[in-house]
Amino acid sequence: MPDEATTKEMALEHTRRVNAGKLEELLKLYAPAVRFEDPVGSGERIGHGALRSHVKNAIACQVNEVPLEPVGSPSGRYAAVEVTSTMNYLPNGPLVARTGVFDPPSDPETARMRISCVMVIRVGVDGLIDDMRSYWGPSDVVLLEGPDQ
Repeated sequence: MPDEATTKEMALEHTRRVNAGKLEELLKLYAPAVRFEDPVGSGERIGHGALRSHVKNAIACQVNEVPLEPVGSPSGRYAAVEVTSTMNYLPNGPLVARTGVFDPPSDPETARMRISCVMVIRVGVDGLIDDMRSYWGPSDVVLLEGPDQ
């Protein structure tokens, strides 16, 4: 079984590998049959293939994840961390805009988005993340336009 410190470190390592664009290295943190949902309520997805596709899109947006200090659980299996992600509006921003969260930007090529979320992971007995949930809603997404973004 993982301990609390290891599980917290895995949550932080997730953000490091995403920021570095190390998709295959990120997948090594996850069980092959991982279940994940980002955001919670959008539908659960299962497996490395689904996670690869999801993270590949984030990397294509040049995402930068900034985590705060994770918190653990008494069992050592769970960790939660608040993460602020900033990314290019393209290619995924139009999907967000269609939900009515914000109007499309005047210049999609230079616009960015910022999403504040809480990521919760669970680590299995094999030492790999077997469940990941990212909690965020419409009020947690901000469109960034202009030179000061």
